[in-house]
Amino acid sequence: VAGVCTCGPSNNCGCGCAKVTMAKNITVLHGVSIIVGTIIGAGIFVSPNSVSKRVGSPAMSILIWFGGGVLSTIGAITFLELGTMLPQNGGQMVYLRKAFGGCLSFLSCYLLHVFLGGLRRAIGFLTFGKYFWEVFYDNPEDVPEWANRLLCIGVCWTILSLIMIYPELTLKVIDAVTFFKMASLALIIILGFVHLCQGHTSNIEVGFQNTSWKPQEWGEAWNSVLWAYNGWISLSVMLGEVKDHRMLPRIVAISMTIVMLLYVLAVTSYHIVLDMDTMKSGSALASKLAGKKIGQAGEVFYAIAVSVSTLGNAMCASLAASRFLQAGGRQGILPGCFGLVNKRFKTPMFSLLFVMIASTIFISFGNVFRLINTASFTSFAFTSLCAVGLLVMRRKFPDLPRPVKVSLFYPIATVVMGVYLFIIPWITNWSMCLLWTGLTLAGVPIYFVCVRGHHRPEIFVSLSDSFTRFAGKILNSE
Repeated sequence: VAGVCTCGPSNNCGCGCAKVTMAKNITVLHGVSIIVGTIIGAGIFVSPNSVSKRVGSPAMSILIWFGGGVLSTIGAITFLELGTMLPQNGGQMVYLRKAFGGCLSFLSCYLLHVFLGGLRRAIGFLTFGKYFWEVFYDNPEDVPEWANRLLCIGVCWTILSLIMIYPELTLKVIDAVTFFKMASLALIIILGFVHLCQGHTSNIEVGFQNTSWKPQEWGEAWNSVLWAYNGWISLSVMLGEVKDHRMLPRIVAISMTIVMLLYVLAVTSYHIVLDMDTMKSGSALASKLAGKKIGQAGEVFYAIAVSVSTLGNAMCASLAASRFLQAGGRQGILPGCFGLVNKRFKTPMFSLLFVMIASTIFISFGNVFRLINTASFTSFAFTSLCAVGLLVMRRKFPDLPRPVKVSLFYPIATVVMGVYLFIIPWITNWSMCLLWTGLTLAGVPIYFVCVRGHHRPEIFVSLSDSFTRFAGKILNSE
């Protein structure tokens, strides 16, 4: 591919060239904050009811959340070998390119960080807006839709500007927001277990009664839980900025332990305080629990907590997306302009501007929530392909350094989990799955016409190179 960088791990652009690269600012604390901050969004505060509704009993709901943590940890361990073997920015895109070539790598970038990633970031900002207005209005529905979207766009631009200009401050903000999320979940846990110690056991004593054993319902429950844990992959996108890659096992172990404990204990607290009917039908469960134990002040606090949580989640997602796109530009998977890094701030300025524009479009688009509900299966499909890629690379590149080499159990289990989660949505909502599959496959001709070197029209190559030089001058980047 024309213009592809081929450097080793020491240069996170991918090529031994003299291009500007991102500073290595990520420590153990920052790494843990990025993973935990990406995983914990609004879902655990608002809608664990989707799992309770499908499995039917408190004990089984808690067990599913624990199982989801275990399965996600298996996936994270699989990616440890991939990340320490190829410690560059780009994550899945790098692994798929090494194992299978450019096409799958391009599709992962095109789908996960342009379309699906744009939807997720938009939903994060829109959810922030929804709960922000709850702090000031008894009925947030009174706020005009245009005002909410304008607020969300303004917050989006502010966050992306912070990431562009102050990368070290951004990591400190993520640390602070992640700590606040953890403290908010810890308060839910304390309130729940204090309620239990006061002798209120009727809700949790139900145990496994009324458990549903319908395969379709279980598939949806697993899908919801694993989607809630999905952010564990986020740090792999920015490995080129980790100070010492020997820290990765420690970062993953700490992050997944924290998230599993917080999720399982928080869901247990919900079931202790709230009856099963409320768990099945309600939303904003954290506010309901706090309102029952503390009063109106608790409801207001958790409206703020959900706003801050979604904001932190969107910040982590935007940070990861910009690194993914920058790696794509440096490795020839995307136009070279995406690989530009600002000389002064050492940030991928063009990629961040693209994330800002894409997020603004999706925020303005309309109701994007329905689209995201059925899109998770595509993410699980690419995760499974990365696990298959690990097995392929063990045969194709046996001499490649592997500081961490995991048991075959982990990639095989990741593949099985991904295949299961890919199939289930086709049973429950095949039409939306067909839409996302068509959107994914539409990227194949784009790759062969616009990306793959010897297929690209000369005029496209010339325009792309000219625009990259122009953008580099305007953004003081190379």
